[in-house]
Amino acid sequence: MRIATLGPKGTFSEEAALLYQQRITGCVEPEKIQFFSIPECLQKVETYEADRAVLPAENMVDGIIGITFDCLIEYHDFVKVCDEVHIRIEFVLAGRMQDLSEVERIYSHPSALNQCVHNLRSLLPTALQIPVSSTAEAAVKAGEEPGAAALCSPRTAREYGLNILHENLADYPNNQTRFLVCGLTDNVPTGSDRTLLAVRFGENKPGQLHEITGYFAEHGIDLTFVQSRPYKVRPQEYVLLFEMIGHKSDPALKAALQKVEQKVRESNGWKKVLGSYPRQK
Repeated sequence: MRIATLGPKGTFSEEAALLYQQRITGCVEPEKIQFFSIPECLQKVETYEADRAVLPAENMVDGIIGITFDCLIEYHDFVKVCDEVHIRIEFVLAGRMQDLSEVERIYSHPSALNQCVHNLRSLLPTALQIPVSSTAEAAVKAGEEPGAAALCSPRTAREYGLNILHENLADYPNNQTRFLVCGLTDNVPTGSDRTLLAVRFGENKPGQLHEITGYFAEHGIDLTFVQSRPYKVRPQEYVLLFEMIGHKSDPALKAALQKVEQKVRESNGWKKVLGSYPRQK
């Protein structure tokens, strides 16, 4: 199975891709995992150059990864969410030095820095925190620059030959990130599913959100996730994202989605089902 995921090598995204690969195929084949930007990952699936894209979607501490949902909306005609992967997030501080007192700068992805903000402040209050594009890039810089350390996973530290200077830096010990798996089709019903929906009203009126959530409540649909994203085509307009329990083919959810469709069409808006997929732990 060819998998596209967010690069470079040595990130949490690679860890999620390997976990998914092992779950689906029963083996680990790192050579079949390629690294791209999030939009490029979906393009690879669309053009049959990858079988799946594994994309970071939501961290329990730092919130959603907006670009993933924006790209899912953009590519919804070609690519659907078909599965999910949850991984435990563990952060260490790593570098070439042997002692924490030598650390002057800490490199990491902005989300990683946010997830460790209190512990880093307590541990190294004077060290400069510098955001970079990935924890893997942070590890590269820590290996090249005197006085630099990386906030990254233990696996990334080992991958880049760094010394682990301090463990368990996450502010919340049960920290997890959820990754969405995308393919050319979504999944068949399993009896324990989620569905992701995007909605945009052509004209805003009071009570629209209340009415839509009312349709789901009326049909006994449990909403597990509600977010808004800026609509990239028009300033100061938004797309609403809903994740819910159930498969889009379930009779109750199907009936609720039909009512949502009718409601948004009244305002010249649209709804897009971005996929139905099994619930994973």
